[in-house]
Amino acid sequence: MRWDALFADLQAQASAQRQEVFESSVAEAVALEWSRVELVDRIRGHTSQPIAIRLRGGETVTLDVRTVGSDWIAGGAAGYQWLIPVGAVDMVKGLTRRTQVEPSQARRRLSITSPLRALAEARHHIVVRCETGVLAEGALLGVGRDFLDVRTESDYPTIRTVPLAAITAVCSGRS
Repeated sequence: MRWDALFADLQAQASAQRQEVFESSVAEAVALEWSRVELVDRIRGHTSQPIAIRLRGGETVTLDVRTVGSDWIAGGAAGYQWLIPVGAVDMVKGLTRRTQVEPSQARRRLSITSPLRALAEARHHIVVRCETGVLAEGALLGVGRDFLDVRTESDYPTIRTVPLAAITAVCSGRS
């Protein structure tokens, strides 16, 4: 009967429209959720994997990610330990769509000054890098709110104070 075909057609149209609305809602929800993801969460999702990080100034470091903080990335590359401020990252290559949020509230609040202070306590030999090369090399003496002090190891040891905003990476010891 013609009526049966008409009703079947109307039902198919309604079903298709419901599916379209559902898919649109899912897409909106996914887009909203993705808009809340931070770069550090993307990188944290790749812990123990190598990723290529291009720093301000053009230097690229292929880093085996070990730890990710609120505003920093740490890992090994080229036989050295690296600590990179997220603000110095121009681009990351090698990430998938995987993310991982830091479950610990306390660790989520640790800024780059926390690992730097641990290095200072141990009096580690470090190399402080900026966009144009090496700013300072020597023993990390202390870390202030927005700077660090390095005692150079030369014929005439001096203290170099470096603003954290100038740093693209800190390298420390062989891994």
